[in-house]
Amino acid sequence: MLGQFLAAARLHSPLAAQQLGLAGELTAISLRHARVGSAWASHLAASREVILEGANRCSRHGWALIIGAGDGRDVPVKELAERFELTVLADIVVSAAARNLARSNPGRVVCQPWDATGAIAELARRRNTISASEAVSLFEQAKPEPLPGMEPDLVVSANCLSQLGLIHSNAVPAARANPGLAERCAQAAACSHLRWMAQRSGTRVLIGDIARLDVAPDGHLLRREDWLQHLPLRPPDRVWRWNLAPIPEWSPDFHRVHEVGAWIEMSPVDPIPAGGGERVRVDGRIS
Repeated sequence: MLGQFLAAARLHSPLAAQQLGLAGELTAISLRHARVGSAWASHLAASREVILEGANRCSRHGWALIIGAGDGRDVPVKELAERFELTVLADIVVSAAARNLARSNPGRVVCQPWDATGAIAELARRRNTISASEAVSLFEQAKPEPLPGMEPDLVVSANCLSQLGLIHSNAVPAARANPGLAERCAQAAACSHLRWMAQRSGTRVLIGDIARLDVAPDGHLLRREDWLQHLPLRPPDRVWRWNLAPIPEWSPDFHRVHEVGAWIEMSPVDPIPAGGGERVRVDGRIS
């Protein structure tokens, strides 16, 4: 409890992010990494490798935008700082770890509080009265703030696609009364985010969840929940597994594993209309 309090105290976040539980989520992620960091090592390394591959494909190296930077563990910050004139670590909540990365690379790395959905402030303002349908519509229609200056030469959506629109039931009463609302808002936010990414002119890299898996101690797949419904993306360039919560972190009976996909110079198969697109299934299994 003391560790959680101290970690939260080092965050810089707008009141809306605190009211909706987003600041608490980043704290929980940081503390989980402190407990099971070795299980995350291959995922973090794979994410950094994909981002660097995207950087290598850039024809210009003015500035790079990292969306969902969090603590920066999955971002090759030092290497980006060496290649780009400026690297911006953007997130709705700015952590102490991200600020330390900026201080370690003065003039080359900066932290930017930024809501990738454009919906958080309005959702927080209306959180006690907003209906389920209004919440989904808000994430479908909202747009993030315009980027400062010129378009980034590299824009990376870093392991945040499935998290952008999640609504915590203890923060928004409509989510308590409408089971599945959090998932619907997450899908709406993801579609909006992909539309926004598709409009960028620089090299685009997307890293995001494909599926959530429950895996028995012997490696047997107990449950798979595909997450790419209504997201008409082509097959990913890379796929790997992230042992997010090894036994007993989530459950004493199974490991909670995320299957992660990476799209380098990503582009949708078709334009993504507001409200989603065709269902796409990505198959896979635990070996």
